[in-house]
Amino acid sequence: MAEFTEIKTQEELDRIINDRLKRERESTAKKFEGWISPDDQAKATADLQKQMDELTKSSAAQAKKYAGYDKDLAERDAKIKGYETASEKTKIALATGLPYDMASRLRGETAEDIQKDADALKAMMGTSKPAPLADTGDKVPTDSSKTALRDMLRSMKGE
Repeated sequence: MAEFTEIKTQEELDRIINDRLKRERESTAKKFEGWISPDDQAKATADLQKQMDELTKSSAAQAKKYAGYDKDLAERDAKIKGYETASEKTKIALATGLPYDMASRLRGETAEDIQKDADALKAMMGTSKPAPLADTGDKVPTDSSKTALRDMLRSMKGE
C-alpha cells in the first residue's frame, strides 16, 4: 500500500487532481470508444430530419401528380373491355347468321355466354338470310340518267 504524502501547495493539489481527471477521461473514452457523441448524434438527427422532410415533400408532389391515374386507367380498362365485348358480339352474330344490327342486342360477358344468347335468338327468329352489310344495287332506278350510270358501272365491273 502506498504511503500517504502530505500535500503542501496548491500546485501539488492541482497536479494530482489533473492527473486523476486525465486518467478518468481516458478510461471513459476507452469505455465509450465507437459510440457517437451527443453533438454528432444531434447533427446526424438534423441531417436525417432534413432528408425526411425533402422526401415527404417529393412524395406529396408525386402523389398529387399521379392522383388521377388510377381512375383514368380504370375508365380506359372499362372502355377497352366494352370494345372487346362489342367486337366479340359482332363476330358471333355474323357467324351465327344474325343480322349485324342484332349484335348489340346479344348479352353475356364471355364468348360462351354470347354464343348461347346468339343461338337462342337465332332459334327465336327462325332461319332467314342475314341483312347485307352494303346495298347490292338490286333496286332499279327510275331516272334514265341513273339507269345509264348504273349500266356503265356494271359494264366496268364486268357484269
